Amino acid sequence: MLLTMILPPLAFQARGARGLSPSVGALLKVISPMAQWLYMDRGYAFFAPDPGPSHLVLATSDAGKTTQVFPDLDEQWPRLKYHRHFMLAEFLNDSYQPALPLEVSQLIGPELSPEELQTLRLGRKRYERIADSMVRHLQSTGKSDVEIVRLEHQIPDFVLFTQEDLSLTDERSYVELPDVPITLEGLLGTAESLPQPDAENAIPIDPKNSEPVPVPDGERKSNSTEETETGESDQPVAATEDAS
Repeated sequence: MLLTMILPPLAFQARGARGLSPSVGALLKVISPMAQWLYMDRGYAFFAPDPGPSHLVLATSDAGKTTQVFPDLDEQWPRLKYHRHFMLAEFLNDSYQPALPLEVSQLIGPELSPEELQTLRLGRKRYERIADSMVRHLQSTGKSDVEIVRLEHQIPDFVLFTQEDLSLTDERSYVELPDVPITLEGLLGTAESLPQPDAENAIPIDPKNSEPVPVPDGERKSNSTEETETGESDQPVAATEDAS
């Protein structure tokens, strides 16, 4: 019973770019029938002290001439109908899985196991089927050329709320979430190198308008004569890969 209470909300926090945590997923399979029977397999983030942003669905139809946002208090009424559309929009966003690059099959091995690749592909196929079902439902109501986009309704921070008296429904708080495929760098968790400044267009530093950087305490002192002659230091140097 304790796992039934802890694991469902923990599954939301243990989900990353490669899917659910294997350890949490293995335990979740054991308690999943009981969690569903007791209706405890739901998220609690919306009722938390800091719920974070909410998500909506923007539907365009008739070649972009008609737009509709789900949920909408003016159209979905009574409140229960609005809540159902709200949960559908959150369900679509929670199921989102970016598309994989074409070169992903070359990474099978130490970098990516076949099980992880299958999980990513199944997650993407699941999201596409959920999105397609929503598109088909809107088409069944007489709409044509239907496209849906995920929206994120962000909560304004304290500075904007106090200085600009920003409303919770301000247009700047709605951000479109595009469907961007995963890059190989993002899949492997490697960071891209920062762009280096152009030496020709670099602005020289004026010594009069700058202050010297103090040498940190405990800096290693080395024999400058030996380093000049050998070009090496007797202290180990951290690998570039570890530093990155």
